[in-house]
Amino acid sequence: MTTKADQRRLEATREALSHFARGGYDGTPVSAVADALGVSQPYLFKLFTSKMGLFVACVELCYDLIEANARVRLDQAVAEGRPGSLDDIGAAFQTTIAEADLLRFQLQAWAASATHPRIREVVARRLHRSLELSRELTGASADEVNDMFARGTRLVVRTAVGLELLH
Repeated sequence: MTTKADQRRLEATREALSHFARGGYDGTPVSAVADALGVSQPYLFKLFTSKMGLFVACVELCYDLIEANARVRLDQAVAEGRPGSLDDIGAAFQTTIAEADLLRFQLQAWAASATHPRIREVVARRLHRSLELSRELTGASADEVNDMFARGTRLVVRTAVGLELLH
């Protein structure tokens, strides 16, 4: 059963993800998130204990959304009578990062990982989980999953900067 506090926490996480996507961890004041939600900053700290706790909740949400979209796409493949593949996961990822805030937030989380060990720990754990889940759900080899990850990372960068690859 979802409580009102759980619902409020999810709402705050979604709003914060949008703010952190634009300003990054260091450049986003918690007060901006609180103002956008119409709550006090102490209320946010009651929900998350700290700015770091709020950002980490955003990292978790970001990767939860990526995984959920991948599972939906894989389920669609099975419903179509074929096994889910890494191509399905890749297509789901393209759809996911088409949402600008998720794309930007991913880049911000990676950047914050360079200077904030707790963020690095959570991002690395979730990336590793995504790799393992991709292998588990598709039966792909480690090399195939690693190649997909490399293509996905390149896609994030290409999309973020509007880069066209050489032909």
